[in-house]
Amino acid sequence: MVVAMMLTLSAIAVPSVMQSIGTYRLNVAATSLQNLVEVTRFSAIRRNTQISLRQTTLNGQNLFYVDLNGTGIYADTDPSYLLPRDMQIAPAGAPAASATNLANTQGLSSSGCISFDSRGVVNYSTCGSGTPVVWFMSLGQSSSTTGYRAVTVSPMGQAKSWTASSDSIWNTM
Repeated sequence: MVVAMMLTLSAIAVPSVMQSIGTYRLNVAATSLQNLVEVTRFSAIRRNTQISLRQTTLNGQNLFYVDLNGTGIYADTDPSYLLPRDMQIAPAGAPAASATNLANTQGLSSSGCISFDSRGVVNYSTCGSGTPVVWFMSLGQSSSTTGYRAVTVSPMGQAKSWTASSDSIWNTM
């Protein structure tokens, strides 16, 4: 009798716990990416030079790194964030970037970069078409219903984290 009750309670609790873990992991991914954007910006200010945040693939996983040497090639000494294998960039089903209600929002391409000058503002001549936009990077888990997270970077260099479910608009975290 006691075993049956414990099994029943476990069956009820496990999905909720798994959902909470997925949400936590997604929040950590978005926050880590936002922190790396800020490390890039502060590095550019501190070094009084232009520094870029770049995206590449390493062993089949998405990698974001601060290109401290300015070579466009990842070095082991570059600050970086390796996105977990079950996380996707710009996942299908995520609300559009325009759902942030920010003007002129553009998704970061798969080989894209965000460059900051010595004042900490975004430099669009190195990364981008020269036209100021709000860079947008959305994240989601490949097999989960935990919703979506995003990071935006304004022309002034301000990074923000966002959260959304599949059928809603983006809200700041």
